[in-house]
Amino acid sequence: MKKLIRESILRIQQYEPGMPAEVLKGELSLKGEFSKLASNENPLGPSPLAVEAIKKSLEDGNLYPDNSCIHLRDRIAQCLGVPAKNLGVGNGTTELIFLIGVAFLNPGETFIMSESSFIMAKIVAQIMDCNLIEVPLKDYRHDLDAILKMVSDDTKLVYLDNPMNPIGTMVTQPDVSRFMGEIPEDIIIVFDEAYFEYANKENFPDTLRFIQERRNVIVLRTFSKMYGLAGFRVGYCAAPEDFIDALNRARPPFSVNHFAQVGAAEALRDEAHIKKTQEITESGKRFLYENFESMSLFYIPSETNFVTVDVKTDAQKIADEFKKRSVIVRPLTMYGKPTFLRVTIGTPEQNKKFIEVLQQIQMND
Repeated sequence: MKKLIRESILRIQQYEPGMPAEVLKGELSLKGEFSKLASNENPLGPSPLAVEAIKKSLEDGNLYPDNSCIHLRDRIAQCLGVPAKNLGVGNGTTELIFLIGVAFLNPGETFIMSESSFIMAKIVAQIMDCNLIEVPLKDYRHDLDAILKMVSDDTKLVYLDNPMNPIGTMVTQPDVSRFMGEIPEDIIIVFDEAYFEYANKENFPDTLRFIQERRNVIVLRTFSKMYGLAGFRVGYCAAPEDFIDALNRARPPFSVNHFAQVGAAEALRDEAHIKKTQEITESGKRFLYENFESMSLFYIPSETNFVTVDVKTDAQKIADEFKKRSVIVRPLTMYGKPTFLRVTIGTPEQNKKFIEVLQQIQMND
């Protein structure tokens, strides 16, 4: 039967999402609290304003959602200063990345990304049977000069997750300005800014201005991280109006449910939740850095809500040991980093438990 399946599909290394804590509890017969630090979720939970708005909207659950996401797009437009006609909404940025592939890529066209970038982009390139080029990093960052050297006449799209997932680094305004000045204007540039709210704003590139300049740019952002709405699945993009039209043509109807739209619109207003999340993230980041340094472990300074650390041995085995102790972390084996772990910055209690378990594992090795 495999001969009936497209070959490009069979070549895909399937994305492995973090396993739900309840499933792991059952598999490992574990009891008590579980620290899920593998998927970069907000440890404070959803925005309280979003939760309240969603509760009030439950009585509308019998109705189809607004397929155009008009209210949410208007709210995003107000926050970003971008016209609503230049905004699209999807079932998380993962759906938007998939739709970009469906709407723009043809078999044989070249898709350029960095090694160890978010694997969904790689999967989409493989689904569309593109010529995929993965450019090595430089000092754990996108090597924009090397990417420019790989551009050819058949290059269709360049994908840049900034900050990077799962590495955590970012390229800055001067880097991006120079890159955009040299890249051919007929190439689509996708800036995946899922961790935008966590990044150092002094150096973070203003990619939205490229939309105003009518460049072939798509900027992706999400409500899954800072706003704590990962379970509702809602992300958005800013792009030229023709690009938004193409994505909407490829998008299945009603892919963004009503409750996601309502919650996301209110989450944008919740400045207190955003501030609290930023504070707990920064303090947790400092705590992890200090402990990694005391343990002589190399880590990559992060512009996100996670930290990537080299545990100097098989990261998958270390992750399995963490599971036995009720902590879930993400080994980066599928990203070509077999000795690296990615750990989400959690609550102070979760961060402390992570370090205690890591110390126990080190002592037992």
